[in-house]
Amino acid sequence: MGMNTDFKKIIFIDDDTEMVSTYNSILEQKKLSDYLIHFENAQKGIDYLQRINKEEDLPDYILLDLYMPVMDGFQFLQYFDKIKNLKKSIEIFVCSSSQKQDDRDKVMKYPFVSAYLEKPLSTDFLELLIEDSVH
Repeated sequence: MGMNTDFKKIIFIDDDTEMVSTYNSILEQKKLSDYLIHFENAQKGIDYLQRINKEEDLPDYILLDLYMPVMDGFQFLQYFDKIKNLKKSIEIFVCSSSQKQDDRDKVMKYPFVSAYLEKPLSTDFLELLIEDSVH
């Protein structure tokens, strides 16, 4: 079975592989796991985005954790801000267990960050993003 082109693609950048694995197995039961691409750190997410040649291959959403090894979410946002051609087409949701107001304020200053969400996310939310029922 091929991917449904009406569905949206999500990149999930988070070092909590156990949580992402749980999301994947739930989405797999609904035949939606192909639409969730996971990277364990922000540098791998940047590398992936840099390899994309066609706009239709870009993800629709990025779910971004803040505190990770190698490159954290704050560094990712700084880098992403410099990639002008991507900003129009990708929405970013910062997903963190941090409840610091300073963290929230820092990430929400970027116009391409749509929301600051507290983890864990509901799989219903992921399903809604993929099926684009929220727009």
